[in-house]
Amino acid sequence: MKRKLTEIGLIILFYLLQVTLGRNIRIGGIMPNFLIILPILFGFYNNRQEGIFTGFFAGLLYDLFFPGLLGFSSLIFVLLGYISGVLGDIFEQHSIVVLIAITAAGTFSYEFLIYIGNFLLHNRIFVPFYITRIILPETVYTVLIMIALYKPLQLLNRLVESKKVKREKELNETIS
Repeated sequence: MKRKLTEIGLIILFYLLQVTLGRNIRIGGIMPNFLIILPILFGFYNNRQEGIFTGFFAGLLYDLFFPGLLGFSSLIFVLLGYISGVLGDIFEQHSIVVLIAITAAGTFSYEFLIYIGNFLLHNRIFVPFYITRIILPETVYTVLIMIALYKPLQLLNRLVESKKVKREKELNETIS
């Protein structure tokens, strides 16, 4: 319960960062996507269920307050949380390189799907322009924000981790 409340609090905090700080730190009209970071980090650190949970609520909050297709961000964030949870099972949890790759691929995919849904289907075919001027800069900016938030979120994740999960991890480490 403590973990879920912390995750919901972080989702609200990151939403507030998105709408306040994000608008103030725009560079050339490009704003980082704070909310896409949470499902990736929690899925990677914990498991698929945590990634799906944070992805759903972060995406739902994003969908409710930003224009676009309702439910689209939730779907993509849930998928990103699930994929990062699967990759968290495969790769070492202390690997920031994998998190950078997941964040970059996830942000790029999300923005490209936004482009398809909002522009390409309306016969606006400026794919190279949109990729070079919007998708790639936002991907880089989001990755830089994720790197800055990596350690604080990792420490917070350890603090709210339940004693049962800690014992299971210690047992798995001694068996290995």
